[in-house]
Amino acid sequence: MKVSIIIPVFNKAAYVRECFDSVVAQTYPDVEIILADDASTDGSAEICDEYAAAHENVISLHVHGEGPAAACRAGLDKATGDYVCFVDSDDWIDTDMVERLMEHATGGPEEIVLSDYIIERPDGSKTYVYQDIAPGEYYQDEIMQRVIPRLWGLEDRAVSQSRCMKLYSMELARNNIHYPDPDLKFAEDSAFLIPCVLDADRLYFMDHAAMYHYRFVNDSAVHRYTPYLTENITRVRSIIRKAISRKFWDEPATKERLLDYYRAESVIQLMFAIKNELRGDKSRYIDRIRTLCRDPENAEVIREKPVRMRHPFNLLIYHTMKHPTKLNCRILRFLMDMHER
Repeated sequence: MKVSIIIPVFNKAAYVRECFDSVVAQTYPDVEIILADDASTDGSAEICDEYAAAHENVISLHVHGEGPAAACRAGLDKATGDYVCFVDSDDWIDTDMVERLMEHATGGPEEIVLSDYIIERPDGSKTYVYQDIAPGEYYQDEIMQRVIPRLWGLEDRAVSQSRCMKLYSMELARNNIHYPDPDLKFAEDSAFLIPCVLDADRLYFMDHAAMYHYRFVNDSAVHRYTPYLTENITRVRSIIRKAISRKFWDEPATKERLLDYYRAESVIQLMFAIKNELRGDKSRYIDRIRTLCRDPENAEVIREKPVRMRHPFNLLIYHTMKHPTKLNCRILRFLMDMHER
């Protein structure tokens, strides 16, 4: 069976060669590599063309500045594999990653094989991150009962919501790639992965298989102030609710149960939004945090869907969600500044 590897690329010239080299060196014999450059201006596009010229199984695509979701969609349109993996262009993978993932594929049209990953920091330190789900196979009822309740509403995610470090049946990926819309600039992975999991007939969680190397970059969107993050979170929330309603329109009890599970995720998303605002304009962050917490929908979720927190800073954020006083906001800002110096 053939595997397509899709790599969305945007202005990562400093890293793409390490990424591409790890992918073209895969030990699995039938791999197609699609480099989808999203109007890069730093030489990344030319590097994509260079690799396509040098390797028969590499295809270089050029899309028009529409974001990673659109780049992945263009890659899927071109792909001819039975399965697909995604790799971010500043990361890299072990040379046997695809081979090891395919050992657990059955050829079914709606399955995902999930592996683990390693956080690689600039100082050379590493953190191994393992999915907090018992390894092995999960079928439809087990996915609904044992996986989905742990997909949302947890401070430390039991399952990474990245589209990467996973192997998808091509049919499953194509059926759900339309959910992330072009306006999403953050959290587009969740808008793809969650609909895929909702459709999946089979999930296979590998056992302590950290083969994907996630490069920790301090200037990435998750580590700096992102003006559009709150709006993106709202949009992703709407996308996931719509996906649940569409997929379970004829199972009202299941639909309502899933929507209720997802309400707890809204608390986690709000925590991310508050962390983002703490990195923002010193003259506006208090008003923006208080507006977020006092929004009627957010306030209802905070009140009615308790979420267990264990990290001290997250506990303070959770307390501030419930009591968004100016003093609490200032304390959070002070602690954030101290931590990120």
